Amino acid sequence: MAVNHRALFTWFTLLVFSILLVLRMDRKVSWNWFIIFIPMWTFDILMLIFITFYMIIHCKNGFEVTDYSMRRKIFFLVCVVLKLSFQVILCLRLQYLYNLPSYCPLIPLWLLL
Repeated sequence: MAVNHRALFTWFTLLVFSILLVLRMDRKVSWNWFIIFIPMWTFDILMLIFITFYMIIHCKNGFEVTDYSMRRKIFFLVCVVLKLSFQVILCLRLQYLYNLPSYCPLIPLWLLL
């Protein structure tokens, strides 16, 4: 996929998520929070597939210990997993666990930042 297509897909996903979020916040729809976050999760799943695919290709071609590109790919993988866990915990708190403290969903985000 070309860089322009990836950027266009990213912006389109963010636009759809923003529209769904605004509709939910204005109480125009009463959908589940997990439905609202579907565009972001599809983006995260595709990023996980993309990163693991390039990690497999990198390992198949062989790499040296001093090569920093594999470390960078592992860092990207950890970032996507932390973002995904933040979104899941946030949806759980907004939909089901009202008594969960507000800082609990933010722990993966703080680790990410």
